[in-house]
Amino acid sequence: MTESEIAEIKKDVMRRVHKIADEADWRHLTINQRTLYYKNWTSNPEIGGRLSQIMELERVRVYLKDTVMKSYSRTQRLDIRTLIASMSLPCEYVTQKFIKPQGLLCNGTDLYTLTVAKEWKTALLSAFERGYELKNLNRNTVFIIEHTTSRFVDQSYRDMIATAAERLTIDIHWVT
Repeated sequence: MTESEIAEIKKDVMRRVHKIADEADWRHLTINQRTLYYKNWTSNPEIGGRLSQIMELERVRVYLKDTVMKSYSRTQRLDIRTLIASMSLPCEYVTQKFIKPQGLLCNGTDLYTLTVAKEWKTALLSAFERGYELKNLNRNTVFIIEHTTSRFVDQSYRDMIATAAERLTIDIHWVT
């Protein structure tokens, strides 16, 4: 099989899986629900069957999870510039950009960080570290997304995260 044929199979599978994920409202599914989708995709002749033509069957589920759905998650994520604009937060110019976790320093004084809930610890520490050196920091805000499943629906867990943020002098906002 040629490289272009392999690329076409991967592209077709990605398109099919992303379409199904859109219809299923993927980001609101539980881990058990997602596991069922992976199982069904792996056994589906148009998805797992096609992938098994170009890789070992044992690798198909891993490929679906780590490649196809990771790219899906990235494309579905909110962009921090869009979020800041939609909330009418001050950002006349971007002084500095950060990649992991996604962040912006606006006007040299306002630091914004965007993270998925499961990475809240890394985001809080990154925001603290980024803001620590700034002399005129007006605000240091972490926006948390993808928090509607698992322990993040538990108010006591959210309270613990809020306490950690408060001790680090960081504001947090749960974005829906």
